[in-house]
Amino acid sequence: MRIGTSSDDVRRRNLSAVLTLVHRTRTTTRAELTRRTGLSRSTVKDLVAELVDAGLVEETRPAGGPASGVGRPSPVVRPSRRVLAVAVNPEVDAITVALVALGGEVVTVRRVPTPTVPTAADMVRIATATIDRLRVGLPAGSAITSIGLAVPGLVHAPGSTVQLAPHLGWHDERVGELLSTATELPVFAANDANVGAVAEHLFGGHPQADHMVYVNGGASGIGAGFVVAGELLGGADGYAGELGHTYVGGTKACHCGAIGCLETEVTQALSSVSLDDQARRLGIALGGAINVMNPRLIVLGGFLRVFPERAADTLHAAVARHSMAGPRASVRIVAAGLDSETLMIGAAELAFGPLLADPAGQREAAIG
Repeated sequence: MRIGTSSDDVRRRNLSAVLTLVHRTRTTTRAELTRRTGLSRSTVKDLVAELVDAGLVEETRPAGGPASGVGRPSPVVRPSRRVLAVAVNPEVDAITVALVALGGEVVTVRRVPTPTVPTAADMVRIATATIDRLRVGLPAGSAITSIGLAVPGLVHAPGSTVQLAPHLGWHDERVGELLSTATELPVFAANDANVGAVAEHLFGGHPQADHMVYVNGGASGIGAGFVVAGELLGGADGYAGELGHTYVGGTKACHCGAIGCLETEVTQALSSVSLDDQARRLGIALGGAINVMNPRLIVLGGFLRVFPERAADTLHAAVARHSMAGPRASVRIVAAGLDSETLMIGAAELAFGPLLADPAGQREAAIG
């Protein structure tokens, strides 16, 4: 499909299309960019040159083959490792901060334990101090574009305001504004499971991931992100995916006021005795998600990664009891492909969003 034909707006869209492809494929060729964008070879050559000049991508000639003439190999294009985003993930016992390069490569991770559940102010203070230390060690020519904040709670996306993060005790916290003021960087916040879903969809290496449910289990509870036809399902206000509050049986009271929620019955304190029982309860929630969403793929992240390996039979039996045969037949349940880096890569993808959408505009803003 041809991306555009004329005007400065078209050039900006074409730059966005090329940079996004390089970022998400991590390594590609100029010929492949030409094929996938539908643009002419000369146009792609010029766009890549502009992105190289901006320091956003690197272009190299592959080893071997003639240097010129017929059969010359197409130049290889990679995202620049000097273009970085910061990923921040607050939980009940720690603040994790990472540097992630364009292309979704996690460069550095710092986990700062907290003696008590961190307040929003604690998160801003710890994250800012950690970012300052990471900045000092950056190689020459590196640049941090922005911050992505993955929060275990309900996030009002337009203002990066945490409406409710119950395990953290945060209510209507304007975390995006607070962290941006402290670091002088743009901040974009979202629910942790939603950014995890984006990361696994784009970088997890899963076949048929365009209809996917990602379920994350962390110290701050269980959440889910739904990918439908290749796009994240956000909901009217960005609150979609609260699978942790599905009723799965049991008598434990949840902070939401209900009894027997998934995140109160399936916890990080797993043992061989409780694993099968928890797998059965997880299967109830996943069965309901299958009936509602008809996914091809369910990806389990965080502490839930153990279930496909250590309790697969029990989990699949429970899913079978609580889902319809038709939608269940095509579902695969797997562990997260990005392991412990899922939330970091997802938060960084959130941060890279404006740059990928308008590389030229972001560069002009930085120069200005």
